Amino acid sequence: MVIDLRDVAAPPWEEDLLVTAQPKGVVDVWSLVRGARCATFETVWGSGGVWRGALVPGERSVVVAGAWERHGVCGYDLTGQRLWQDRSRTNVEAVTALAGGRVVVTYLRRATRVLEAATGEEVRSLRGVLRVIALTSDLSLGVGGGWCRLLDRSLDPLGSRIATGLGPVWFAASDGEHLAVTDNGFLRILDSDGRERARVAEDFIRHVLHDPVTGTWVAVHETFEGKNSLLRFSNDGEVLERRPLDLRVSGTATMRGGRTLILITAEGGQVVNCADWSVRGLEAT
Repeated sequence: MVIDLRDVAAPPWEEDLLVTAQPKGVVDVWSLVRGARCATFETVWGSGGVWRGALVPGERSVVVAGAWERHGVCGYDLTGQRLWQDRSRTNVEAVTALAGGRVVVTYLRRATRVLEAATGEEVRSLRGVLRVIALTSDLSLGVGGGWCRLLDRSLDPLGSRIATGLGPVWFAASDGEHLAVTDNGFLRILDSDGRERARVAEDFIRHVLHDPVTGTWVAVHETFEGKNSLLRFSNDGEVLERRPLDLRVSGTATMRGGRTLILITAEGGQVVNCADWSVRGLEAT
């Protein structure tokens, strides 16, 4: 049975659990270890059929979802029970899981907030930050207007701002020494001080990660015609391997420290081993 999946969320260091979204905020929680679906329940969802949410692992894992309109942000346990709801701010644009049971919620024209995922309690705010991308359990990337900046586990700045193009940085990854970001139509590889090392000039990069097994970068590439492929490239931007994908990709997530890539396609969820690009499906048992 093929489920109509639209998106996927899991932090890059998570080894087992991920959440996928169906239309109108219905989510499925999956276990890679068990190879099966664990739970299905309803959450709030955004306008235009877009689901904005995150799986926050921990002693008690939580799914946090945000809505564009009146429902605000809600936290759910893995049975689907709603743990909390915050209606004070709407127009949620992004929800990102952090280590330590925290979650970042980004709003339109309002300060980005860091919350305790289990309670919804605000920990701090991040003014000027338009988006946070989790790279590892100890490292994130704060994205502003025309810049990005590495952040430590507490979300305090590491080093100086890195200038970017006019468009926002949507995808980024780190190998501990280098940073790869999608920037103004290019994929740039930067040294730790922000100096550009190389760039990969492809049409549109939907996702990027660093595979620790092969020591290479892996990206999901989409052409203007909507054709997708997987790319493998070096620190110097050399494309080492390219594999076409027959299906359109609607959602992506990195798991297991870059060893696993999750793809959402018309045929459901695909689990990709980044070292050899072998694929298995998420089975709806």
